Amino acid sequence: MGQRNKDKESHAMHGSKVVGYYDTETTGLYLTGWNRDHIHFGLFEPGECPKPNEWFRDSEIHARAMVRMVETTVAPAEIERQHHVVDAGCGVGGAVIHLARSRGCRVTGVNIVPQHLPFPDHSVDVVLNIESACHYADRRNFLREVHRILKPKGKIVATDWMARDGLTDVQYERYIEPICEPYALPSLECPASYREILAEAGLEVREFEDFHGKDAANVQIVENACKLMAGLMIGGIRTPELRRLYGQIQPLHEAWSGGYFELRRYCAQKAA
Repeated sequence: MGQRNKDKESHAMHGSKVVGYYDTETTGLYLTGWNRDHIHFGLFEPGECPKPNEWFRDSEIHARAMVRMVETTVAPAEIERQHHVVDAGCGVGGAVIHLARSRGCRVTGVNIVPQHLPFPDHSVDVVLNIESACHYADRRNFLREVHRILKPKGKIVATDWMARDGLTDVQYERYIEPICEPYALPSLECPASYREILAEAGLEVREFEDFHGKDAANVQIVENACKLMAGLMIGGIRTPELRRLYGQIQPLHEAWSGGYFELRRYCAQKAA
């Protein structure tokens, strides 16, 4: 089998994992225990971190944090009413619904497309991607597709999971790889490698930023969840679902609280 066919087979296998992960989580954890409209992390103002016993689904603080993440991510795109915005990896569609209501722009959400984004060349003003490309088996192909469908001067605005720049192989293996399997991630880019693949796709980076501490409450949320689940298991509740969730959340907390994992946002533009 040629290398290209092997790569396609590998990408297809990973795609099946992502479909399984998405189907499981959007009918379980995210929609019942997170937020009805958004399946990503939020940005919190000082003092806004939800309490350990707070039910996120009904939390106004948590809902505001979700919208704040969308607004902060899309801000560099300067979306206007006449723009066509594509959310590539739209989840349950909360971000594009919010943008349609708040900007009056045309929006399209797409989820789990195997190879090509279903839009003509040079037809889209803005591509949005929030905590989605981290799941993609071939991010280079995704960004080439973004470049293809964007109009001249069109922009991609995104937030993604990343490994910290400068990790050793040992640190990556110890802290990042344990996150990958439970969250259906083939690997994680670091900011430096992300810049490289954006440039390879012909996209000029305009911004590449962290969130200046406004994402820190998410670490506390993850820690609270770890403590709750650990307490339940110590108390004798050891259901397969509880063990599965703890196996997701515990390594994420360890990597994030230790500074090995981070959220970053970027804006990149297609040339005129």
